[in-house]
This record gives sequence, structure tokens and C-alpha cells, in this order.
Amino acid sequence: MRGKIFLFLFLVSCFALNAQQYPWLTQYRSNLYLFNPGFCGTKRVIDFRLFYRNQWTGFEGAPKTYAASFNARYFKGKLGTGAYVFHDNIGPFQTTNASLTFAFHLKFDDVEMSVGMQGNYLSQRFDGTKVTLHNQIDRGINQYVGDNSYCFDGSFGLVLYNDRFFFGFGAINLIGSEMVYYKTDPSHRGKYKNDATYSIGAGYNFAENKDFIFENSIMALYTTGVPFYFDYTLRLHIRNKFFGGFSFRPGDAIALHLGVTVQNALQIGYSYDITTSPLAAYVGGTHEIKLIFSSNAGTDNKHKHGINSKFLKQKFQYLIN
Repeated sequence: MRGKIFLFLFLVSCFALNAQQYPWLTQYRSNLYLFNPGFCGTKRVIDFRLFYRNQWTGFEGAPKTYAASFNARYFKGKLGTGAYVFHDNIGPFQTTNASLTFAFHLKFDDVEMSVGMQGNYLSQRFDGTKVTLHNQIDRGINQYVGDNSYCFDGSFGLVLYNDRFFFGFGAINLIGSEMVYYKTDPSHRGKYKNDATYSIGAGYNFAENKDFIFENSIMALYTTGVPFYFDYTLRLHIRNKFFGGFSFRPGDAIALHLGVTVQNALQIGYSYDITTSPLAAYVGGTHEIKLIFSSNAGTDNKHKHGINSKFLKQKFQYLIN
């Protein structure tokens, strides 16, 4: 019961705070584009990804996230364009974020640098009927009427990468736009500010045998007013057909990963988070599923984009990740 009270207070307090945390994906390594626009177009010619995350199972009002992304490469890989949309349900809040991205790729002998710029549309609905108040006549929240709000924002990202490593910096919702609820009703008016979320990510692939590639990555997120978020993930790719691994987020969770890659074009992955924070006494684990389709659209044989021979000192074949 105490856990439910804690989560409820956390969710409701978001209505008055200045910051909103960007939704997290345990399998972020498979959709870095969601956290950094610079990753747009750094995969194959066509790249499509779907994600579903069910967090803290068995807990009413716990977060559920749906995400889809598409990005592509053009002009011999010099330009990338993409779009993504995600929908986040957390208690009385339903948030939808849609974006369009352009990225410019600068190619060097053994590394590529990508600079991405993104426009974001954010829409949010607050459903007062999902809030139960101790004092039913509290005018601080209109619990019988919902309201919608929306705003526009922008994001920026920078990535340096090749087949062995990546390093990226991203800044999401840089403008810090506000969503205002119940504009015509001063007694219930509320503001919800989307403070910028900053990300730093790095990864390194290594192998003694190319049939067994270890994929290391770290990701750190920072948003004003929200605890610093850090994740380390290690996955082993076996003959580019199977992968497994784990993630560790101090004070939050340990996650297990499993997946299969089909014909180096389709990948299905699953992860399960074991909660290690104090909420573990009140919630179940977190399930996450991903589906990826990635293709060079028949250009491999024409050597136009040549991802398999893209870098001067290339060591590994392409990993869908």
C-alpha cells in the first residue's frame, strides 16, 4: 500500500514540477536514434524499428511505452532522414511525441561523424478521472474532466562512429516548451515543462573470433530535477544469429537480454528488468520487446553504400544491434 501511495504522489507531483524525464528503453542500444538525432541514417539504407515496454508489471497505472522509428541514408550516405513516434502511458498522463530528423554525415577514412537536427511535436492528455483524492472537494485537480495540451520543441545530436566504436552526445527538447492545462479555468490551471534531456553514450565492439562479438555500451541521461540515469550493457552476438547479455543500472534494475537475427536483416529481441530499487517490494519486473528490419535495399552489390566495406580498418561485418 505504501508503494502505491508513493507512486501516486510521484505521478501527481509531475503535474506541478518543472521537469519531465524522457522515457527509457532497456534495449536503448538498439534505438540510439530515440535519444540522439545524430544517429539518424547511420544504419543501413532503410531501417525500421518497433518497441514495446511494459514497466513494473502488476502495478496499476505503471508506465507503458510504445515506440516506432524509421530512418534512411541518401546520396552515398552523406545525408540521413528519419522519423519516430512514441506513446507513453503513466497513470493519468498520456504523452505522444512525434519527430522529423535531418542528419549530415561527414565521412573520413576510418570514421564517420554525424550531426543531427530534429523537430519535435509533443501532445499530452491529463485524465482527471484516474485520480483519487483524499479530499474529494480539493480544487487543486479537476478529477472529473480531462484536458489536452501540446507544444513544439527541438533536439540536437552529434555522433562519431565506425564498426568498432561510437561516441555520441544528444540534447532533447532544448527549447523547454511548456504545456498548459485548463487555460480558461484559473482554479485548475497547471503547467508542465519539458526540460531538456542530455545524453552521453559510448560503445565498443571487440572479438578474438569474429563469430563471437562482444558489444559493450554505456548511456547516461540527465534532466533537471530528475535523478541522474546511468546504464551499462554487455551483449554477445553469436555468428550474427543469436545474442544474449545483461544491463546494469545502479539503484534501479538488472536486465537480461535475448534475441535472434534472421538473414542479417530481421531481428527480434526481448529483455526483462529485475527491479533493485526500493520499489521492488511493490512491483513486478519490466518486459520489453523489439522488432527490427534493416536493409541496404539491393545496393550492396552496386557498392554504393557498401556498409560491409565502409571503413578503412573495418574489422567486423554489419551488426543490426
